[in-house]
Order: sequence, then C-alpha cells, then structure tokens
Amino acid sequence: MKGNTILLSVLFLIISCQSTEVEDPNFIGRDKEKYISAKEGESKTLLKEILEKQTEFQSFKSEFSMQIQTFVPKKENVSLDGKLYFSKDSKQIKIQLMDSFFGMVFTELIAGPNQIQIKPTSTKEIQTLPMGDILIQDPNTGKKFAIPFPVIYEYLTGAYIGEIQSPKAKFNTNDTRIALSKADGEYEYFFKAGNLDRLELVSVKRGLKAIALVKTKPEQIHPPKEIITKVISLDTEKENVLIQIKLKKSQITEVPSNVFRF
Repeated sequence: MKGNTILLSVLFLIISCQSTEVEDPNFIGRDKEKYISAKEGESKTLLKEILEKQTEFQSFKSEFSMQIQTFVPKKENVSLDGKLYFSKDSKQIKIQLMDSFFGMVFTELIAGPNQIQIKPTSTKEIQTLPMGDILIQDPNTGKKFAIPFPVIYEYLTGAYIGEIQSPKAKFNTNDTRIALSKADGEYEYFFKAGNLDRLELVSVKRGLKAIALVKTKPEQIHPPKEIITKVISLDTEKENVLIQIKLKKSQITEVPSNVFRF
C-alpha cells in the first residue's frame, strides 16, 4: 500500500517528557522450511484448535495512553492520551487523540476494514485514504516515521481471524504460526494458548518490517491491555519507532453509529 499514508505532524507538537522505557521486542522472522499448505491435515487441525479458542470481539469503548519513542536523529519520547471506540457490526474504530496535559482532542481518526479517515479538530478538512500506514512527521527535522496501522487494527477488531482462514495461508504447526502473503507485505501470526500473541510484518514495498506484541490477562483477551509496536527500516535494520498503547477503563458496550462521524 505504497503511498497510503497520513501525516500526523501534530503528534510532535505535544510536549515531550521523560517516561519509562518501552519494551523493545526482537523480530523473530520466518523459518521457511517449516511451512505447509492450508490443505494439509495438520494445518486444518491447528486452525480448528485456534478458532475454537477465539473470543467474541464485542463492541467496546476505552481510554488509552500512548508513548512514542523515536530514535532518529536522536532518541525522544512523546506521550499523549486518547479515547477509542470499536463497533463489532461495522468493524470501525474511532480514535480521538488528546494531549496529556489539558485533555484537548486535537485529531480524530476513523478506520474501517478498507480505509482510514482523519480530521484535525483545527480544520474542517477530512482526509480519506485506503487502509495503510500512518506516517508521523517531525516538523522540526522533517523526519518521517511509518507506523503500520493494519497490525494494530487487526488486534483490536479481531480481523486476523478471517486472515488466517485464507486458503493461501501457510502453517508452521510446530511453532503455532500462520503466515500469509498479502499485497502490502508478508504477515505472520504467532499464537500462544490459542490466542494471538504476536504479529510480524515484512514489507519490501514500504521498506520496513514491524512487530506488534499484545499483552492481555486470561480473563480479558478483548480488548487487550497493552499493544507494543516496533518499526524497523529494511535498509538499515535499525529501529525507527517504538509505540506503546495501554488501554484503561475499557468497557464492553454497544457504540452508537453516530460516534463514527466527524
């Protein structure tokens, strides 16, 4: 999805502050010799076991805190807060980004399975783009950081359940992994006790590889408690950005359709 980006320069206008270090996960990558097709009996058995353990992804609303650590040209921390809404019927997510000090909403984002819309509260303009990367730009240096939004979207909405049932999926039954080649890159889903534990992406088109790692409690698989996302440049093999999203005050509830409007 080359070029499918959104500029969120305003993120870097929030005051940077000292905070704890975000966990820095390692990229595992594929072991290409261990994969078999979805048609194999072992693959069907593994898929059945995973699907039987999946939770129902109900509508919910939540507050969250987000910490962003950038590394180029120098290491910096940015913190902000927000609100998150999900509708199981429309598969839409709405995110309101707020500054951590005054609680003022400065950007709203609505994402569905195929597109992302974004609207800064300071303007009436709405950008509509296909589902893809969110590109954060530091206005001070001009440096841009790509965040693969699809991996976060799949965690929060359960969209990965449909992805792993693709007949094109490849199965590593020994390590409980499912790999899938999509138009924008190579995805791999790692499962632990039947639940999605990690998602990795390698995208030659976008020049990045990414890791999304989820933390939950056995009694609360959805929505997750925490998602950590790491983006690495393919050309330098150096990390560009670490993002930690902590959900709090999550509530399973129906979300009115008018919430998903600007």
